[in-house]
Amino acid sequence: MKEGYLQIKIAELNDKCKKIDQMINMERSKIILLQEQVGGFKDLLKKLKDLDEIKKQTISIINEENEKIMKKQIETISKKISDTYKTSIEYKNKKIDEFLNNVKNIDNGKKDKDALIYNKIIEIEYLLEHNNLLMMKLANKGILSEREINEMDNRSYKKIRKI
Repeated sequence: MKEGYLQIKIAELNDKCKKIDQMINMERSKIILLQEQVGGFKDLLKKLKDLDEIKKQTISIINEENEKIMKKQIETISKKISDTYKTSIEYKNKKIDEFLNNVKNIDNGKKDKDALIYNKIIEIEYLLEHNNLLMMKLANKGILSEREINEMDNRSYKKIRKI
């Protein structure tokens, strides 16, 4: 935005310089005509030459200053953009690290739950096998009949399904 403004001002200054240059050239041609008509206007011509040199020096100084200003603006804008990108990248890296940590925590929690489920499954299988052996022993000793064992199984399944 500032660069555009500076470029517009430089263009306006160049236009004004061209107009002044045209005016000076016009006046110079008038003086040459007057000199031819009247005679030596050496002092006036010398002053015009001096004005022309001053104009050239002023334009060169203005151009140098404009270049310095534009370079400073470019450096400032480049630094701001660089800083903005740097902070943006750092923020995104931080968010990615947080996400990865959350994924690791979830993964660790899943492993812990998997291990707990595995242990519970082994415990349930042990209890089922223990229960079957106990029922067989009770049936062999005649304490429970096969019908009573089947009835206990059916009741157990019904209670489990309600849960």
